[in-house]
Amino acid sequence: MKYFRSRFQSALQLLQGYQYPEPFHIAAKNFFKGNKKFGSKDRKAISEIAYTYLRCGNAFTACELQEGILLSSLFLEWDDVADWNKQAIELNLNYELPTHFFDEYSTIDYLASNLDKQINYYPDGVLMADFEHYNESYNVRFRPKNWAKDHTDDEVRNLGIVGVRELKVNEKLDDTTQIQDLSSQFICDTINVDDGDKIWDVCSGAGGKSLNLSSRGNGEFYLSDIRPAIIQNAKSRFASMYYDAKYGIADMQKPSQTLTFGALEVEYGYFDTIIADVPCSGSGTWFRTPEHFTRFDYNDLATYAARQKSIVQNAAPFLSKGGTLYYITCSVFAEENTEVRDWISENTSLKFVEEIAFDGIKQRADGMYMAKFEA
Repeated sequence: MKYFRSRFQSALQLLQGYQYPEPFHIAAKNFFKGNKKFGSKDRKAISEIAYTYLRCGNAFTACELQEGILLSSLFLEWDDVADWNKQAIELNLNYELPTHFFDEYSTIDYLASNLDKQINYYPDGVLMADFEHYNESYNVRFRPKNWAKDHTDDEVRNLGIVGVRELKVNEKLDDTTQIQDLSSQFICDTINVDDGDKIWDVCSGAGGKSLNLSSRGNGEFYLSDIRPAIIQNAKSRFASMYYDAKYGIADMQKPSQTLTFGALEVEYGYFDTIIADVPCSGSGTWFRTPEHFTRFDYNDLATYAARQKSIVQNAAPFLSKGGTLYYITCSVFAEENTEVRDWISENTSLKFVEEIAFDGIKQRADGMYMAKFEA
C-alpha cells in the first residue's frame, strides 16, 4: 500500500475522534469535510484502513489502537513486506514479518498461531444456533453487496435455497427500482398476499417491505410507526411508485383497543396479516456497520427483547381469526429471535408455524430472522 505512513496517521486520528453510536460513515464524512487537503484516493485509502480495523471485530480490542490498526492492515494489499516492518519499528512495536510473508502465509493463521490474535465478532452465547458461523474468522473477508428491488416483471434469481421460490431482483436501475437488501426481499417473498387482504405493517419505518408486497397483489396496506417523520417518508415512497396505503402514528409498546389510520378507526380482529418487523439490535447488518462489533452494549439486548415482546403482544389482538403474524428482526441473536419466538407462543394465543434464518453471509447480504404465527 502506497503512502501508508501518512494515511495510517490519518486513520488513527479518525478512529480516535470517533464517538459511538454515531454511524462511522457519518463520522468519516465529517472528518474529511474538516480536512479538505485529502484527495479522493487519500479518502478512499484512509477509510479502508479504518474500516479494515473495524472489520476485524474483537481481535485487537486488547491492543493499543495504533497497534490494532497496524495488525489489521495485514489484510490490506502490500507491495513490500519491508514497508510494513518499517512502520512497526516506527511505532516501537516488536513485530517483524518474514520476507515472503504475503506470498507464503495466511494472515488469519499467522495472527492466531504467532500472535495469539483470533478474529471473532460476537461474545460467546449470544448468537442463534443457525448463525453460529457468523463468528468465524474467515468472515474478515466478507462484504455484503448493495441490493435493490425492481418493481416490474423482471427475470428471477435462484438463491439456491431448497423449497423456496425463485426471487425477483433487479437487473437494472430505473424509476421502478427501490433499494432493499436481499434478505428483506427474500422474507417478503415468503409472505402471502391475497386480493383484498388487510395487511398491517406495525413498525413500518419508510415502508420498504410494504412497498415490496404492494407489487405482488391487491391487498389493502396499513402502515404505522411511532415516528411521524418516517411515516411521511413512507407516504412519499408509496406516492412515487403509485401504490396506495393508509397511514397512522402508533406506539405499540402501549396497549390500545383501537387504531387510527387517517379518518379510519379499526378495532380488534381487523387485519388478515400483521407484519411485525420490530426494532432490534440490527446485529445481522453489522458487517456493513462494523463499528458495532466492539462498541455495542450487550446489556441493551434485554431492553430490545422487552420492547419486541410488548409490540407483538399489543398488536396480536388486531389479527383476525385464522390470520397470520410475521415476527421479523434483522438480528442474529437468540435473545431477540428464538427466545422471543418461544415467549410469543407461551404468552399469547398465537400458534407458531415456522421460522426462517436467512444466511446473509452465504448470500452476500444481511442476516435476518422471521417467525410465522397464526391466530
